[in-house]
Amino acid sequence: MCWFSAEHADRIEEARAGERLAVKKMPWSSSWVVRETEFESKRPCPVCLIDETRVLFRFPDSQQRLDFGAEAEAVFRMLKRPRRDVFEFTDGRQVTLGDLPAGLIFDVLVVPGSEQLSAVLHTEPDEHDEDNGEKDSLFARLRAHF
Repeated sequence: MCWFSAEHADRIEEARAGERLAVKKMPWSSSWVVRETEFESKRPCPVCLIDETRVLFRFPDSQQRLDFGAEAEAVFRMLKRPRRDVFEFTDGRQVTLGDLPAGLIFDVLVVPGSEQLSAVLHTEPDEHDEDNGEKDSLFARLRAHF
């Protein structure tokens, strides 16, 4: 989705955590990720997922042909060679966006770089931080978290 839409769409929006998205087959035989609210639109705005975005697919009974059950968590990956967009599921299987059924709904769980940092800031430093004299270092806490 991101490789193709980045080259062929007039405008692109970025996915946000908590958002519900859908797979839409476009008239030129490509699949885009769009907001669920724009799914019926003839010319929806593609939504780009950045690399390593975590999502939760919701497969209705009619779409469980992929053998994932009713729900499945996956990580979006923008492969560079060859250029393609895939979802990597927890069992290691990779499925390209084009192989997902049209109308498939999924929720964005985590967008890398947009996580809340407040929990990190309130954590207690571990022994390793104290041994290195970094117990007050925000950088050390962030590095340990990520």
